[in-house]
Amino acid sequence: MNKITITALTLLTFFAAAAPARAFCLMNCEPKPEAVKKVFENIIKKKFDAEAVIEKFDITRGWALDVEGAGHAGYEFYFTAMVKFPKGANLECKPEADGKVKEGCSASTYYSTTIQNQMIKEKQYIEPGKVVEFKDETRFDEVGGGWKGQDGNKY
Repeated sequence: MNKITITALTLLTFFAAAAPARAFCLMNCEPKPEAVKKVFENIIKKKFDAEAVIEKFDITRGWALDVEGAGHAGYEFYFTAMVKFPKGANLECKPEADGKVKEGCSASTYYSTTIQNQMIKEKQYIEPGKVVEFKDETRFDEVGGGWKGQDGNKY
């Protein structure tokens, strides 16, 4: 090999070792739709009922977030989902005949899995067999060459 080839290979090797992994990702580097659905499913099963069934799931939009000041990349997705609750959810929170809600339960019928520090903290009753529409969003933060979802898992 000539000196130019050796020098070029040496520089390329040095650059590859020093550059972050995302620098080499040229296409399809964002979290995949399957990951978005899995995050939603994990939160639904934890917050509402483990036997909930996602009947429909459509990502309506998504984009990269400008969080470079925080030292990492991010992605945000908006989606619509239809979820069936065959056994219902949080049955202990069924309102009394007079409509009174038990302590630790929420009267809200707005169901969401959006950013966990903003979601309804109390348990929400869902009657057995009900199908609930979710118009929601979720976010991924880049962590160690992967994407961390709001369910706490890495994708």
